[in-house]
Amino acid sequence: MARGRPRRGFTLVELLLAITIFSIVTAALVSSFVGGMRLMKAAFATAEMSLRARDLRERLLFHAAPPHDGTIWAGLLSGTNSTDVLEGNSSKILMYCAALKNAGGTTANQRMEVVFKDYGTEKCSFFSEDRYDERWPRRWLNPGGLNLMADSGDTAPLVWARNADNVEDKTRFYIHLTGRMDVTGLPIVHNERIVVSVFGRQQETRADGKGGLDK
Repeated sequence: MARGRPRRGFTLVELLLAITIFSIVTAALVSSFVGGMRLMKAAFATAEMSLRARDLRERLLFHAAPPHDGTIWAGLLSGTNSTDVLEGNSSKILMYCAALKNAGGTTANQRMEVVFKDYGTEKCSFFSEDRYDERWPRRWLNPGGLNLMADSGDTAPLVWARNADNVEDKTRFYIHLTGRMDVTGLPIVHNERIVVSVFGRQQETRADGKGGLDK
């Protein structure tokens, strides 16, 4: 009786080796994909915070309150030095200026009282008390609802600039933004400084031409 040729197959060792190699390659691919997705989300979060911080900067400097009552309200760059400007242990800005009415080009008195809400917490944000009794959107100074005013831990939210002698320069002050987000366990931090020149006060001029912005 003739015997057929024996059929060749994979041994158990060969199967285990193939499965091991496949598992290693798959794990590496999955890890690379997950890492790439996290980096992409972090990049988008950083870009969004940067854009929202720019939006907040423009509103603070030029339109501290949204248009209402037929009036275009001004921002901090138009505020005068008739008050101490920075009050409440550097947690409040108080300035006055003239806003422009839409009809007839007349003006209206504007009081800008911009304060911190929940400073030192992750919910910290700016909001203006100007006409706050009418409940216009508080998100006006918190664009996107992002956490742009978190406690940085080592930088006060509002500080006066310093002159060449390291003395407070009351011609301008700084607003420090510290945006924070958590993207899939990856902390994203965005720091930014807004320079506000006080209207009606002459800026310092230095021989080195820096004008004190390095302080």
